Amino acid sequence: MNVNNGFIAVHVGAGQHSDKLKDKYISLCKEACKKGIEKLIGGGGTLEAVVDATIVLENSEMTNAGYGSNLTFDGKVECDASVMDGSTLHFGAVGAVSGIKNPIVVAKQLCERQRLNISHGRIPPSFLVGSGAKTWADELGIVTIPPNDLISVKAEKVYKHYKRKVEDHSSDIKRVTKKRMDTVGAVCVDNSGNIASACSSGGIILKHSGRVGQAGVWGCGTWAEKGKSSVGVSTTGCGEHLIRTTLARTIAEAISNTECPIMSFHETMKNDFLDSKFLSDLEQKLGGAIAIRYMPDEKVGDLLWSHSTNTMIVGYMNSTEKTAVSHMSLLPESVVGEKAVVEGICFRLSPVQENSES
Repeated sequence: MNVNNGFIAVHVGAGQHSDKLKDKYISLCKEACKKGIEKLIGGGGTLEAVVDATIVLENSEMTNAGYGSNLTFDGKVECDASVMDGSTLHFGAVGAVSGIKNPIVVAKQLCERQRLNISHGRIPPSFLVGSGAKTWADELGIVTIPPNDLISVKAEKVYKHYKRKVEDHSSDIKRVTKKRMDTVGAVCVDNSGNIASACSSGGIILKHSGRVGQAGVWGCGTWAEKGKSSVGVSTTGCGEHLIRTTLARTIAEAISNTECPIMSFHETMKNDFLDSKFLSDLEQKLGGAIAIRYMPDEKVGDLLWSHSTNTMIVGYMNSTEKTAVSHMSLLPESVVGEKAVVEGICFRLSPVQENSES
């Protein structure tokens, strides 16, 4: 069996996570990392690893992705998801899609079919939305379910609470915006520098039907590129803020060829996000990201994460480790939306193992 050594990182969003649920979020991140690493060790590629990890996150009612997603203003689940394969630079995404158990699976299929030739010179789609995405998934045999089966008890309760506030004009919804932006995602790299990223989201609560956030938009939710330094990014936060700043690609380009990736990451979050001219009319800029920069020749890399929200929860795991590490990052309430915290770790990967009989 060909054993593929690598490193994976996941996030369950930048927002305002409940302290009571912290341990459950941390356990979920560890479970997702383990699933991704198992795929990698079993001979799967980095794209398969990030998708398997993201499926774990989509299936949890605790996250705002897949089952348990935020509801639109008219009470429906509409999901966005994307993947990018750094080895091919191919991208696949879905937006505002209902009735798909795991939107990330459809995004992966779209990404992998970019290289296929179809009849009469037609071009394979890389981004499908709404009913068209669901029909395409049905044709491929991807699991589809009744749309209401994606609504969790928790999501419905939160929806009714804030829908009532809006209809009563009793308050604005800034507080819930910070709480329920828990987009999920993953980035994985192997020892050869192959890298992939994923992002999946139910979008902001009470969003207009048909709205697509950064999780479905090229260069905004995900980025992955193999090279002398391989980079991968998955973002989270208020989709409109992330789209205006094409944050995933912007971060990737900033950290790809720099002596100090953590400093470059911090400068990018400040100059290209918090102080961006495209967000100058906003009081608060709410976003975050995880990023991996890996040097294949040296077999060393950096995992970095940043957020301008109250909290962000990340998990990470090396294929040589038995368990994952998960961490909740905090930012003081007084500077939320105005400053960003940047943290990270270094990691090392072992050389590629030769093929052996299992």
